[in-house]
Amino acid sequence: MAEALPVQIQDRAREFRNALGAFATGVTVITTRDVGGADVGMTANSFNSVSLDPPMILWSIGKNSTNLDSFMQAERFAVHVLAMDQEKLSGKFARQGTDKFAGVAIERGISEVPLLVGAAARFQCRTAFRHEAGDHYIIVGEVEEFDHDGHAPLAFHSGGYGMFVRNEPAVGGAVPEDASLGELLARVQRKAEAEILAGLTDHEANLLRRLLRRAAEASL
Repeated sequence: MAEALPVQIQDRAREFRNALGAFATGVTVITTRDVGGADVGMTANSFNSVSLDPPMILWSIGKNSTNLDSFMQAERFAVHVLAMDQEKLSGKFARQGTDKFAGVAIERGISEVPLLVGAAARFQCRTAFRHEAGDHYIIVGEVEEFDHDGHAPLAFHSGGYGMFVRNEPAVGGAVPEDASLGELLARVQRKAEAEILAGLTDHEANLLRRLLRRAAEASL
């Protein structure tokens, strides 16, 4: 049995984790097929870009992960940048001991790697390098295929999910005197998304977007 870390070291590690949580990230699900042909997937927010030429990305996996062997042996894997409405998928693939692909719509990519449907972006990769780094392994992939559809990404910050909202000019004095009602409503829509949507459920947020969009279109 491994010896427990002293309380001071545990507290320091917890504080370090909390400090890292100040960095907002996207949320990804990494998938592959193991040597037996079974689909494997896990949630990770340690994704980052590495190179444009050749196109390369990286992510990291803990040495205590139940999926470690599968990804350490995999020649190919896929990274899915989850869309804002895919929070449930993030939780599903983060859990242990469940059939993570049950009820999940997938396609097949290179080498039959499972591809999740509806992600904001997908990267199909060939494993290029694996580097040991502390209690993790860094896996670098060369991107062979990718696609994206413009969906807003799911965000993660300080242990919680959220949404990305662009900063926009204030509605007030920035509106020209001759602005049409449609232009004004478009500005109101952006301000509403920034101030209101974060407090709504996904369903409520989608309804509000539709109403504002219809109001703007009707006034043009």
